[in-house]
Amino acid sequence: MKKSLMAVVILLNLWGESASAAEPGDCPRALSLEKTAIETEAVCLLQKYVRIDTTNPPGNELATARFLAAFLHQEGIEATLFESAPGRANLYARLRGDGSRKALMLVHHMDVVPAVPGEWQKPPFAAVREDGYLWGRGTLDDKGPGIMEALAFVMLKRLSIPLARDVVLLGVADEEQGGAQGARFMMNAHFALFKDVEFALNEGGGMLELADKRMLYAVEFAQKVPLWLEITANGPAGHASLPRHEAATHRLVRALSRLERFEFPIIVVPEVQKVFAQRVQALPETERGDYQNLAQSLKNNSAFRKTFMSDPHRVVMVRNSLAITMLTGSGKENVYPAQAKAVLDLRLLPGQDPQAVIATLAKVMNESEVNIRTLLSSQAHASPIDTALYRAIGALIQRHDAHAQITPNFIAGFTDCNTFRSKGIVCYGFMPEHLPIGETERIHGRDERIAVEDLTQATLLLHELVRDVAGH
Repeated sequence: MKKSLMAVVILLNLWGESASAAEPGDCPRALSLEKTAIETEAVCLLQKYVRIDTTNPPGNELATARFLAAFLHQEGIEATLFESAPGRANLYARLRGDGSRKALMLVHHMDVVPAVPGEWQKPPFAAVREDGYLWGRGTLDDKGPGIMEALAFVMLKRLSIPLARDVVLLGVADEEQGGAQGARFMMNAHFALFKDVEFALNEGGGMLELADKRMLYAVEFAQKVPLWLEITANGPAGHASLPRHEAATHRLVRALSRLERFEFPIIVVPEVQKVFAQRVQALPETERGDYQNLAQSLKNNSAFRKTFMSDPHRVVMVRNSLAITMLTGSGKENVYPAQAKAVLDLRLLPGQDPQAVIATLAKVMNESEVNIRTLLSSQAHASPIDTALYRAIGALIQRHDAHAQITPNFIAGFTDCNTFRSKGIVCYGFMPEHLPIGETERIHGRDERIAVEDLTQATLLLHELVRDVAGH
């Protein structure tokens, strides 16, 4: 069997082979749900976790997987690593219940997007604690939630909580580049480990504090899917002193210029209609009408359409989107290259045919010697919301906020939930973490940070939710 497909049971001596400053053993262990004890351990673990640089590419999630495995090992919990490529690994662990109900899975990704140190107030991988925050790449996406899950998971064993469901902890690689080495690898190569999993909790939703201080308790149940395309323009190579209309770079710029001006049509999919129909229940009755049939209102009510489409966060819920993200041309200032390339990041609404979208883009570009290659494509899947897990999330929130109303959420980004849904697992994006809306700009941006208070409280709430769903 190839090494990349081998499952390696993590033992203490294996951890010792790559021991570094990122060992969990010197973090104080919380032996109760006392808030200070949880805070101390959660902060210590997250600092060590963030300091392991898993910028993708290249990922290096094997190091974080070993860190989590060592943390579980000290609790007497066996963890298994599944290597999908050199240096890339996924972590799997399970606490056994009595089997009377199907399993619950807690999942997060261990890779992070790049960070440019010079643009940050604090070094992005130093995990500095200051002014009530823990600063660092991954504190919000997705290492902070990963530590919440790991600690909530471990507390089930420390407190000897009887379980009706098995509880699975899964840390995956490569989410930030589409999941080929992570969730998709695990679902395709090792699905037997997950065939009894009924529910999964992942990133993608939570307790969002809006600008007017209202709280939105959002549970992601559906999302757009990525369509990543490489555009290649071909042309004669030569000296740039003789301008050429047919040069590859010129052809590419013309094609991209037409794409940048193109707008996809407005489409209201059932999942988005469901979200708005639920959200407007909080509005005065006189303001609800246009949202009850959103497609019709956007088509026939110009004033409503203008207001609705003025918000870019709403636009992406009713249109496919296109972003030009990467450009390559000549390696020399005075030379025309034979090829010039661009990468497009499209996000498609559920039900869209990727091949039809590609055909539309080719027609829009209307440029000879330009080719399109698909880098990543998938179909969208949604989870039902009439489930025990969705109801348990609602009950949890209302216990702590009597005026709370949870709402299903549709996101323009994508997460690994779509992969799990494709295999029949009900997956929700929800971490019970309080997040002011202004802080969301730090995700994939500069100065990512998490409030220590929110890290602590979310860990306690997540443990409570897992106990409610998996315990007797």
